Amino acid sequence: MARISSSVGLVTGLKIEDTVKQLMAVAGRSRDMLKTRTDDLKKEQVAYDTLGSKLLSFQFSANKLKANSVFNTRTATSSNEDLLKVSIPTGATPSVGTFQVRPVQAASAQQVVSQAFQGTNANLGSGTFSFGFGGFLDQGISLDQLNEGAGVQRGKIRITDRSGVTAVIDLSFARNVDDVLAAINNNSDIAVTATTDGDSFILTDTSGGSGNLTVGESAGGTTAASLGLAGISVAANTATGSDLLRLHSGTKLSTLNDGNGVTINKQGVVDLDVTLSDGSSLGIDLHDADTLGTVIEQINAAGTGKLTAAISGDGNRLVLTDLTTGSTDFSVENGSTGTAAADLGIATTTPGAAITGKRLISGLRDTLLTSLNGGQGVGTLGLLQVTDRSGGSASVNLATAETLDDVIDLINASAANVTASINSARNGLLIADDSNGGGNLIIANGDANNSATKLGLVANVASSSKSSGALKRQTISEATLLSSLNGGKGVVFGDVRITDTKGITKTADFNTSGLEPKTVGDVINSINALSNGVEARINEAGDGVILTDTAGGTGTLGVTDSSGDIAKSLNLTRASKTIDVNGTPTKVIDGSNSYTIDLSNLQSSSAAIPLSSLNGGSGIGTGDIRITDATGKVIALDLNGSDAGITTVGQLIDAINTKATAGEVGVVARLNSAKTGIELEDTSGGAGKLKVEDVGSGTAAKDLKILGEATKIGGKQIINGAGAFTAASGTQTGLSALAASINDLKAGVTASTVFDGTGYRLTLAVNATGAANQLLIDSGTSAMNFEETAKAQDAVILYGNSSTPGGGVLVSSQTNTFTGTVGGVNLTVAGPSDTAITVSVAQSDESLVTAVEDFVESYNSLRDDLDKLTAFDDAALTTGLLFGTNEALQIDTRMGRAMTDRYAGLGNFHSLEQIGLSLAPDGKLELNKTKLKAAFENDSAGVQEFLSNAQTGVAVKISKVVDSLAGDENSLLGSSSEALQDTIESNELRLDQFETQLKSQEDRLLNQFYQLELIIAKLQQSQSALNDLQPLAPYTGASG
Repeated sequence: MARISSSVGLVTGLKIEDTVKQLMAVAGRSRDMLKTRTDDLKKEQVAYDTLGSKLLSFQFSANKLKANSVFNTRTATSSNEDLLKVSIPTGATPSVGTFQVRPVQAASAQQVVSQAFQGTNANLGSGTFSFGFGGFLDQGISLDQLNEGAGVQRGKIRITDRSGVTAVIDLSFARNVDDVLAAINNNSDIAVTATTDGDSFILTDTSGGSGNLTVGESAGGTTAASLGLAGISVAANTATGSDLLRLHSGTKLSTLNDGNGVTINKQGVVDLDVTLSDGSSLGIDLHDADTLGTVIEQINAAGTGKLTAAISGDGNRLVLTDLTTGSTDFSVENGSTGTAAADLGIATTTPGAAITGKRLISGLRDTLLTSLNGGQGVGTLGLLQVTDRSGGSASVNLATAETLDDVIDLINASAANVTASINSARNGLLIADDSNGGGNLIIANGDANNSATKLGLVANVASSSKSSGALKRQTISEATLLSSLNGGKGVVFGDVRITDTKGITKTADFNTSGLEPKTVGDVINSINALSNGVEARINEAGDGVILTDTAGGTGTLGVTDSSGDIAKSLNLTRASKTIDVNGTPTKVIDGSNSYTIDLSNLQSSSAAIPLSSLNGGSGIGTGDIRITDATGKVIALDLNGSDAGITTVGQLIDAINTKATAGEVGVVARLNSAKTGIELEDTSGGAGKLKVEDVGSGTAAKDLKILGEATKIGGKQIINGAGAFTAASGTQTGLSALAASINDLKAGVTASTVFDGTGYRLTLAVNATGAANQLLIDSGTSAMNFEETAKAQDAVILYGNSSTPGGGVLVSSQTNTFTGTVGGVNLTVAGPSDTAITVSVAQSDESLVTAVEDFVESYNSLRDDLDKLTAFDDAALTTGLLFGTNEALQIDTRMGRAMTDRYAGLGNFHSLEQIGLSLAPDGKLELNKTKLKAAFENDSAGVQEFLSNAQTGVAVKISKVVDSLAGDENSLLGSSSEALQDTIESNELRLDQFETQLKSQEDRLLNQFYQLELIIAKLQQSQSALNDLQPLAPYTGASG
């Protein structure tokens, strides 16, 4: 039945709705009381949760006091900040104390300057000019490698020339053979020159005196002895020291083969396949070997009773002995993968019982012949026919030569009046005629071994000298450790994306934990394991990795580091170039460290501009570019995928034109006339518009300023990306052009021109400091020559006792910063010092004070909330939500007790008050910083033990108290909150029931009033009907 819609009875005039509301208000008193109680419970629950949150926040602050870093913060100071700055590495805890450091020299970058020219555009002539890093044929080795790894005792030696003049040579800071030579040769007091020959130092007297050339110790040291020079006293102009270099068990494999090392396979892969005379074979796994001694041990262990390995008597090679008998040839080969046998010099076959390996170390400043030609060596040498300019000739037998010094010595010992030496570029040999004759200098092959050809010495010239040119000493091999790259800083592991010319992109993963590559060979193997058309290997020059495209597509070969910097470190992110491979034009990326400039072709081209240099160096966006010609035909470039190898403006232009030709799309790309952007011309003749679009979120077209539709210029549809880059001047010549060409290479060298007051010179400044970044400059066939104005050198410091000759330890760094290597601190050298500088590392209370302040603040915040929730206002007679509750009382009592308790068994401290923490009358914590600092200064270990002991320390105890009050399981507040929640949920269920009952009652009352209205209405109708009745006249009957 429908409810009446009027709040007032239409019949009775009663205020039905008001009456019902009043009746329901009386009926709902129980509900309202329950709701009020439930709302109060909810507020109480919020209060508990608030206190719980504050307790947990306080617990977090207290737990900070458990951290070692709070107590182990250090400060470091230098007694001379002008020359040596010091700092603490992030997260490091160096030992407290002082130590002595003497800055010996600061790191510097090499700088060279050319001869003077009339102007920056003066003609430089023709020919080629090259430069690079590494590959010196006469690089002195580290002194640490001498004397079977014992090194050289640093100190001073005394040399007396034959005229009787004596000089004391200070070798206290010598680190390598070159340092020793420089120290002796730069001394102007004596007429003595130091050189090396093989494994020994040689002293040559030029004084003209008749006395003895002598060498002795100075100040009781042993430096001369460890250099093999002690006891020299000869009535001769030349004295040769004893041999200093030989293999030993501790020889690092990485130092063999002129630093190119030995390629060792991973565990479980055979490195050496050995066949013995009795027909048996051995597969030897060398995976754990990093020293020669380990290799020998593993060979001997694998060949027990059958095979032995040892260092040869001359100390330069390995000797393997077959202990079996039989008719089978004794042989050693590389395993199925790797080159360990060849690298160890023992890959050979013999009918005899012994294999005497190839030489593995060269000399003090020497190069193995096997290291030449990029590591391919020169093969077997034979006779070299030399005729000097006076007609004197000699046939020099080089068959026994194993190093360049051997070659030089054999030539110089011949009857021909010539002198062999390392050339001025230090990358080849020089034969100089000493006869002063007028004929030709003739150097020729003396037999079928073609020795002159192999060494680059073939000559028949009316000249006084012949240079071999670059002999290409190998500097990178598959065994090269990645940690040695970037000047010893190593690489950042990551993923490398490689795209072949068919647009197939694969990613080499180099950062999976536990599987990171260790060597260049590991990187090469991973690249070759990819399924796209790219092969990796060591290049012909032996100074980098070369990637060769085998896909044969029309796209661009490209490499990018998706993460890390491995590709960049190996110079593989540069643009590809096309070379001839067996008659086929093939795209390659050569990571060579050597760069060649053709002086006949120095004009710069905008096409060579790297895309990464655009937009102020931020490059262009990736993604797809869609080019549509006027007929609607489309080509697309995916710069984030198949075309990711495009790195220069020229490559992008080539790619557009190649795709247009292949797809018969009427578009031609070129540099605009101003050389400041890419210009696109429609050649389709269609009725539509030439347009360029960025697909999706890409911005490459926009960044290249070619986004949009063409405009008609001279009847042609043209899109001109003018302003995308600055034109590379095509008018540059001479030094300006040479500088621009060098800078375009981005080779780590900055070239510029300088006017010295009389002429213009080219300067080359290496961007990075350190001895490893020394330039090898070869003027080649050009007339360029250079003079060094700043030396490439490492920063060197002496750590420890510097007052005693030879005392302390020399430490070097490529940069002026030594990161954590000395005393656990970072040191930055600003310049050399004549005296030691004191570095002090002290305990710092800064972190502790900060942590305790946070502890106090957090506790007092809890205290503020607790006071507010338990407050009593005697004037207003009001109380806080938790006034008088057990929970509030428990928190107050137990937290206060935790702050004031005594802690036993924790050393000298038993209470917080002893370290400056006390409760104020209002219950809040107060911190006396002075007291805390004093306690920590006097007994830092005791303070740490008191606060952070894992069983009974303050932090642990407070944490337990908080857990009991507000923890996740069975805590006071947790249980109370849960109980309140149960009550709240029960009350809300009862409230729902109340609502249902009251609603029913309300409906019933309203219906009753409605019925009343109906009844009264009917009664009124009846009454009205009665009222409408007319009385009938009395019946009197008919008359007469």
